[in-house]
Amino acid sequence: MTLWDRRLGLILGLAFLTFACEEPGEIGLDINPENGTFIARYDEIPIKSTIIEYEDILSDNSTRIGFEDQSTGNGRLLTGNYSNQDFGSFHSKGFTSIYPLIPKIGSPENYVFDSLVFKVKVDYIYGEGVNYLGNKKIFVHELEEEIILDSLYLTKNTTPYLAEPVGEFNFDISSYNTDSAQVDTVFTTRLSDDLGQRFMDQIKVDTMTFKDNLEFRKFFNGIALVSGDANEVVTGIHAESSYTFIRLYYHELNDTISYTFDFIIRGLNPEGFNITKYYNNITLDKSGTPIEGIVDFHTDFETDNGLSYIHGSAGIFTKLNLGSYLNFLDTIDYLVINRAELVIPVESYNDHLAPPNPLDLYVADQDNKFIKFDVSATDFVYATANSRLVFTKDSIENKGLFVGEITDYVQGLTSGTITDSLLLVGQSSLWNSVINVNQFITAKDEITLKVYYSTILK
Repeated sequence: MTLWDRRLGLILGLAFLTFACEEPGEIGLDINPENGTFIARYDEIPIKSTIIEYEDILSDNSTRIGFEDQSTGNGRLLTGNYSNQDFGSFHSKGFTSIYPLIPKIGSPENYVFDSLVFKVKVDYIYGEGVNYLGNKKIFVHELEEEIILDSLYLTKNTTPYLAEPVGEFNFDISSYNTDSAQVDTVFTTRLSDDLGQRFMDQIKVDTMTFKDNLEFRKFFNGIALVSGDANEVVTGIHAESSYTFIRLYYHELNDTISYTFDFIIRGLNPEGFNITKYYNNITLDKSGTPIEGIVDFHTDFETDNGLSYIHGSAGIFTKLNLGSYLNFLDTIDYLVINRAELVIPVESYNDHLAPPNPLDLYVADQDNKFIKFDVSATDFVYATANSRLVFTKDSIENKGLFVGEITDYVQGLTSGTITDSLLLVGQSSLWNSVINVNQFITAKDEITLKVYYSTILK
């Protein structure tokens, strides 16, 4: 089929959207001198898949890459661990600098330290089965080095922190009986008096430390949130919530009134530029799993068990090769794409390890890397198939289907206006940083492209 034939089909496509059906039927439209008849057809085309490990996953929550409105406040610090036989051992640590938001400082020479309190809003928990329940700990460590505001952080990045924690959160998950990882609670802990007294002493020595963000960052680098080894869950902390802050309490010698200084963990000030930066360091040990044979980034890998794996937050993607659709095109002289739908089955999963919903389809180049569009010198977006796949859970078992319409993308392949036929399956809005843990498994030979089209009956 010629490129002109395919473009003709794309131009005529909108006229026949209403004629898509699963059973062939005559439409009876004359389009050429030989009075050919259009019929509506439906085909399921198997899509070949492989597994790709991607090296650079954006983890920089402050920069809001690809979005003009950087005040959405959806950033999340992820801290925790879990392991299973499918993907291995997953670990995440959260790193953040802190911005001092304080009232006017009076006469600090009379201040007496009371306590330093850390409060966090938890809005996400992800874990597996019986390990989900029980007592958990998150340790608070002081950073040894600064988090650089104008740098871009990936999941592979880390910042050194002091070995001795300055505090810890202790919490208990006694019950959780839904598939949703969304929660809404607040944890509070008291940080070490040594650190609190250090803050108090600095106020007395130099009040400018707490009036200027740059000066404060020279004094205090920030914190790392590190889960205890026994934590078999990943906890998500809403970093930009008004309920997430460090608060210094003190009083004056001759006055019983208490004052509060807030050291907030937030991404942006009202003027719109970064005042703090936070990110998540994520690692995945694949030893002893079906995917442990992946040794090189961006290199196709296939398992021996007929399954394909997706763990977007850890950089494990399933790559879809739509070459079989291009081969299908060569068997038909004329066609008009009415609708194209991608279906990805989800294998059984354990409680509280539900797949991410929705998924995006990212366009990849021949090196198995995302195709990026630069929006500005610092912002970019990834090319996608302009569609999201929505998960429908089986009514009885923990499995289901991802289904999404990719008509525009397939029409572009059909007409030749799109030449990239490789797609990477991953969590939605991946360019906007990792704020969720996600994984699922699919049967690689059961991924299909459903095509509803019209063609000429000769």
